[in-house]
Amino acid sequence: MGYHELVASLRREGEERVAAIRLAAGAEGDRIRGDAALELQALRESYARRRADAVAAAAGKLAAEGRRRAERIRLHAESSLAERLYAVARASLPELRDEEYATHFASLVGELLPCAWETVWVNPADVALAQRHFPGARIEGDRAISGGLRVAGEGGRLTIDNTFEKRLERCWPELASEVVAAVLPTV
Repeated sequence: MGYHELVASLRREGEERVAAIRLAAGAEGDRIRGDAALELQALRESYARRRADAVAAAAGKLAAEGRRRAERIRLHAESSLAERLYAVARASLPELRDEEYATHFASLVGELLPCAWETVWVNPADVALAQRHFPGARIEGDRAISGGLRVAGEGGRLTIDNTFEKRLERCWPELASEVVAAVLPTV
């Protein structure tokens, strides 16, 4: 084999090796690019799941906060309504002074402990009625009392408030929820 043939053979062999290396490098590049694309897709999916989870968690927190706020607003509104209704109920107490009031007054007197009551406070319109029930007591008119009576005995150590106002005050905590429910529309 001559010099030219040897160089041509070496050149062919070199070109074949270069082509094989290029082919192998291209295949390796394709494999690396494929692996990178798969990793990139996996990262995208992972970040999408994390983002969706974060959005769902944030939405859940916002919804819960919204529910808490709405509940606070509802409770505040009901409380304000109950206060207004209490004021209306209290202002309506004089309407209980009907034609049967003397009987109701006697019932309230009957609820008292047996005692020598020294002072009795009543609505000024009830002074005569109170004098009949408590002949030995000092009777005082009190415009703040719409009905019923407040009594003191044993030197002021024993007092009982059996006025319409006190009775409403005592029963209002149980009565308020029923009254508010009757006034508010059902949702």
